[in-house]
Amino acid sequence: MENKTEKCVLCEAETGVEVNTPWFLRKHYIENSGQLCDECYHEIAKNKPWHDLA
Repeated sequence: MENKTEKCVLCEAETGVEVNTPWFLRKHYIENSGQLCDECYHEIAKNKPWHDLA
């Protein structure tokens, strides 16, 4: 059976994140918004103070 992956909530690109992955293990997931692709996440977050926190 094929694993389904999430699409970006903005551009609908495939994110590579499996649908059944818990939110706290997802990269580029924004609570109350959803899953973003790498490109959309960095475009939205680039001027935010929490972006790329280590």
